[in-house]
Amino acid sequence: MSVFVTNRGDTPLTIGYDGVLYDFKKNVPVELPEAGAVRLFGYGQEDKEQILVRYGWITLHSELEQGLNILSQFEITTEKPAKDSSLPSAVGVVPLHVEKRAGGKPSQRAA
Repeated sequence: MSVFVTNRGDTPLTIGYDGVLYDFKKNVPVELPEAGAVRLFGYGQEDKEQILVRYGWITLHSELEQGLNILSQFEITTEKPAKDSSLPSAVGVVPLHVEKRAGGKPSQRAA
């Protein structure tokens, strides 16, 4: 079985698993065997400390929360995410009204 890993962080990550190099660029889903997701990201495991140490994201146990924040930027799903699913929805968003004043300079009216 395969899973899809999407890097939602700003820093790309390139790592190898089972002789294949995987490049996790921002917001690009990458198909990976489930066993690879377990090995590389601790998928389905409660203790992820070894993963964080392996990538150098933590060096001390006291940095665990910081390392978990980095790891949480990698979203793992069983189905391929929809294209551009990371973009916020603009439904219901109303832009601010822009008026021109006498000097021709635009100003925004408070909502």
